[in-house]
Amino acid sequence: MYAALQWVGRRAMFVAGLCYLLITLLICFDIAARHLLGFSSEATIELTGYMMAVGMTWGLAGTLFERGHVRIDVLVQKMPLRVRVWLHLLSLTALIVSTGFYTWGAVSLARESLAFNATDLSTLRTPLVIPQGLWAAGFALLLLAALALALRAVRQLAHGQYDAMDQALMARTYVDEAAETLEAVAEAQATMHLPVDRPGPTR
Repeated sequence: MYAALQWVGRRAMFVAGLCYLLITLLICFDIAARHLLGFSSEATIELTGYMMAVGMTWGLAGTLFERGHVRIDVLVQKMPLRVRVWLHLLSLTALIVSTGFYTWGAVSLARESLAFNATDLSTLRTPLVIPQGLWAAGFALLLLAALALALRAVRQLAHGQYDAMDQALMARTYVDEAAETLEAVAEAQATMHLPVDRPGPTR
């Protein structure tokens, strides 16, 4: 279940990134069309709003798995390991509760739009259940991801795997960011068949 949710979360992050790319292209097209061709799509605001909402929620679960969400953990990092793991679990519990409310509200909104056949007041007359349903799906995926992380954390806690639990739930540090950047550069160089500079022996 955990691996499957990780896989889905990564694909959802790709969709989220694609949404923001399409937003950029649509806005650029609209600007060019207004200045050069003298017309507007008249749907840019509506479509970009939908894609921004979907891109936001569909990127949440994958970001959680990659420890990319912002956390104020200055004090947590200074706590002993056995205290940190419980604080991590408390943080996950708070995330599950809050995300549960978000998911319930988003699904309820989509169901109401479906029941009343609500459409946007625009030229496209988009059925609101479509963007609202996609928006709610992102929250639901985040909720499942948080539950999966919590269940794994409880199992690690029960088996005394404090270090593994801490590494999985601690916010990313500048060391993690630097290591990921170097790894990405190395992969890009390998793809382009460029030599990778490696540090030589020090004297």
